[in-house]
Amino acid sequence: MNFISIEFILFFSAVFSLYFFVPANIKWLYLLAASLFFYGYYNLFNLALLLVPTILVYFIGRRIESCRSQTWRKWLLITGLAAALAVLAVFKYANFIIGSLVSLIGIWKPGITFTPYDLAFTIGISFFTFKLVSYLVDVYRENMPAERHLGYFALYVSFFPQLFMGPIDRAIRFIPELKKRVAFDPGRIASGIQLVAWGVFKKIVVADRLAMFVDQMFSNPQGQGLYLIFGAYFYAIQIYCDFSGYTDIAIGIARILGFESMKNFDYPYSAVNITGFWNRWHISLSTWLRDYLFLPIAYAVMRRIETPKLWNIKVEAWGYCVGMFITMFLGGLWHGASWTFVIWGMLHGLYLVVSFSTKKRRKRFVKKIGLNKMPRLHHALQIIITFNLLAVTWIFFRAASLEGAYNYIKYLQLKLPASGHVFFLFNFLVATAFILLEFFYKNRWRSSFWVKMPRLARIALFALFICVIIVFSVDSTNEFIYFQF
Repeated sequence: MNFISIEFILFFSAVFSLYFFVPANIKWLYLLAASLFFYGYYNLFNLALLLVPTILVYFIGRRIESCRSQTWRKWLLITGLAAALAVLAVFKYANFIIGSLVSLIGIWKPGITFTPYDLAFTIGISFFTFKLVSYLVDVYRENMPAERHLGYFALYVSFFPQLFMGPIDRAIRFIPELKKRVAFDPGRIASGIQLVAWGVFKKIVVADRLAMFVDQMFSNPQGQGLYLIFGAYFYAIQIYCDFSGYTDIAIGIARILGFESMKNFDYPYSAVNITGFWNRWHISLSTWLRDYLFLPIAYAVMRRIETPKLWNIKVEAWGYCVGMFITMFLGGLWHGASWTFVIWGMLHGLYLVVSFSTKKRRKRFVKKIGLNKMPRLHHALQIIITFNLLAVTWIFFRAASLEGAYNYIKYLQLKLPASGHVFFLFNFLVATAFILLEFFYKNRWRSSFWVKMPRLARIALFALFICVIIVFSVDSTNEFIYFQF
């Protein structure tokens, strides 16, 4: 059920109209029933794929907590992780893994073929799987007690605003949110509605409009010249508005219901390096990858090196570089069972490793050319360089295949094409207008004009904003990009 659809508007209206009349002690049951209906609306089989691992992980988590044998705790953890990851492995990666192996075997045995299995696609499978994994690991590490209440645990996993595309909230933080007593708060509800409206604007006014230009560039890059560079730029803005727009809607809906989700985006394209980008982009995923992949891998690498240095490189550097590259490789694979996503992840891993390895040299270079004496210019150049590096990776993320990415890059030129100038200019204005609006939205509380504005004037301005959404939205809304992950 898409957030921007008549079905969801009717669904949420029905849920909200009764929500504050439901007794506090059974609110969890009401929300759980709504969440399960939301997920099973199109396909009851998807509901089974959600509930079975949820129930298994719940009981295994309880058993891990009560078990005193460290050996058995490890085996229980492995069993629980297998239960959590099995659905993801089969329904998302089976065809990719088998197909890749068959292609590899085909090098020695030409003619061998593989017909992909007709497996049902489960929306949100990666997101609820990561919730299950983080919960199990946190219980195993004794970062949190195992949840005693099956209903609250199932609600944490299936909470409908977060179910399809996150944020990937941790159980240690979000289960207490679900258990708190919620009262009707007009100010909180108004804040949630404003956030939902901002997310809808980003999706159907900005992302879906830029998508038309981007789709044309990627479907037929030949002869587009300079516009291909802007196609990559516009896609960077499109995917940001699409994904952060969904997140704004999800966090806004949760806030309306009385719960605060974790922040998932923090103006990532204002980052001055790739590390800063990942501290601001899809924060719930980047912190998940850090805590449950990068740190364990990095520590494992360092433990295996018995000397302070290996080949004159510090053991900490080995841990960071190997851990980060493997983490980003797996992060790319998480996004999709395709080599384009793997290349995207590996490029980010390479960027992070190079950034880490050259940090001191770059600092000396900046000092040598005197750029450190011009901090504003230095800051601006860092942002521009980082954004261009990211735009290159987005080409692989957006391309339908490695061949498509290669063709896109092959036809990149600084030459202006013969036609399409009006179409380009319109999209350029859309992107520019969004950048200016987001700058204002980010700094609105620093503005004396906004702070001193009467409440009635703010309401009128918000009504005008809703009219802008209606007038400038596209005729047909695309699915959210991250639905496929």
